[in-house]
Amino acid sequence: MCYWKRRAIVVLVLLSVGAGSRPSATLPLPPAAAMGSITPAELRSHVEFLASDELGGRYVASDSIHIAARYLASRLRSYGFRGGAADGSFFQTFDILMKRLLPDQTVLEMATPAGKRSYGYGTDFVAFMGTGPVNLQAELIFVRFGVSLPEWGYDDYAHVDVKGKLAVALLGGLPPLVRDGRALSAQDYSLQHKIEAARARGAAGLLFLRDTPDAGGMRGFRGTPRISIAEEEARMAFAFPVLLAEPRLTADLLSALGLTFERLAAPSEIPTSKPLGLTASVRIAFETHRQQAANVIGILDGADPERRNEYVLLSAHYDHLQARDGQVYNGADDNASGTATVLEIAQAFTIGERPKRSILVIFHTAEEVGLLGSKYFVTHPTVPLNAIVANLNVDMVGRTRAPNDANPANRELSDANTLYLIGSDKLSRELHELSEQTNRDTERFNLDYRYNREDHPQRLYYRSDHYNYAQRGIPVIFYFTGLHEDYHRSTDDTEKLDFEKMARIGRLIFATAWRIANLEHRLRVDQPIDGTRTH
Repeated sequence: MCYWKRRAIVVLVLLSVGAGSRPSATLPLPPAAAMGSITPAELRSHVEFLASDELGGRYVASDSIHIAARYLASRLRSYGFRGGAADGSFFQTFDILMKRLLPDQTVLEMATPAGKRSYGYGTDFVAFMGTGPVNLQAELIFVRFGVSLPEWGYDDYAHVDVKGKLAVALLGGLPPLVRDGRALSAQDYSLQHKIEAARARGAAGLLFLRDTPDAGGMRGFRGTPRISIAEEEARMAFAFPVLLAEPRLTADLLSALGLTFERLAAPSEIPTSKPLGLTASVRIAFETHRQQAANVIGILDGADPERRNEYVLLSAHYDHLQARDGQVYNGADDNASGTATVLEIAQAFTIGERPKRSILVIFHTAEEVGLLGSKYFVTHPTVPLNAIVANLNVDMVGRTRAPNDANPANRELSDANTLYLIGSDKLSRELHELSEQTNRDTERFNLDYRYNREDHPQRLYYRSDHYNYAQRGIPVIFYFTGLHEDYHRSTDDTEKLDFEKMARIGRLIFATAWRIANLEHRLRVDQPIDGTRTH
């Protein structure tokens, strides 16, 4: 007996068992033939194409990513989906800008009583990612922590005028303020708050000083270009420069204040806001290149006239990383695995009876450079966002940890029967319970929620495309099999994937989506949109 027929029998047995023992057994499962259509062989076929060397890693700014997009669209069309872009095609296109800082034309010079000093980009300072081209000469004004909180009785700007000046503030740390028994924390006043305070006071820019010589800093322009959605660039790339001083520049500015790194540890040692008696010239230059990117969108119309205007969204990102040093970053797990799985689920929905609600499939582009494809869709939706009842997002579902694997980089890679779920209970408890019940009725994975916890250091709930939908109040589940030694490396190749496990994951997601699509009511959203609930 072939593999899919054996799986179909198992599904039917589980359905018959569930029908007499579980409250949610009244929810339908998909036709057995549709479940059985999701096979390891077809998954491998998709991945072998998408993760081939010829596609060069599917980098968003490459020509080869358009070949991947054509492949995905042709598959959806062959299954019976219609184009879901605004023009009726499968391609939601938008322009991206690649902005590369030119270090040899970027410099900071400081006039001191002892003469002019020059500081090089990358070694002595970096620019915050949102900074645009700058040509500035301004007096330096020290503003201590850069905090303006009159409601707490504290304002570093109260006794200095920074209008047209370059404000200089400590990167980390906050004044020791307490209100209503609670100390001021970074959640109350972030780096963004410091930037906004300087701009509100009319400063010409803001220069952050490191608190220790080896402190971590902001994400700045370094070697690789910054990629953004072109229409947002005017808003994101502002003439107001935000800079981070590296150790040599920081030490020189601290010396002008009579400070050292060691003395910064005691807030009482830090002087009040005051002019530094120094003038700086800052030049920041960029080159830019415009290119087109595309989300691939398909729609399978639902069978119920009253519900077909509601959508269950299945998503995966199909982009990966740029080839470099002669190495192709094929991204078999990240995320050819998720892309192939969604393709198989899409095909399964066309076998047998149609679900009541419509199925919306989006293969997002530019996830690796800031979730840009999903960000563009939620700001330019081709179906009403309030008509999307749930988003099931599939990102890295191809790997299994071997029983004797002692590599620390694989310590959280899931075993053959474990699957990580993220976000299922963040917005809708009903979605979480439906997901759990469907797993019991079908594949019976060990569902692990460690990455769902707010205190997990990887913070993965915020790092894949589903998050842009969750921010709009759409319930989500992110399916994932774990980080591993090949993550974002040239060794993330097809032969390392567990296609049997991928097929099981695909069947679980398909059954979950089928049940959502056939609910008599819309999924209830009963948790705060900020996603603070953890499993």
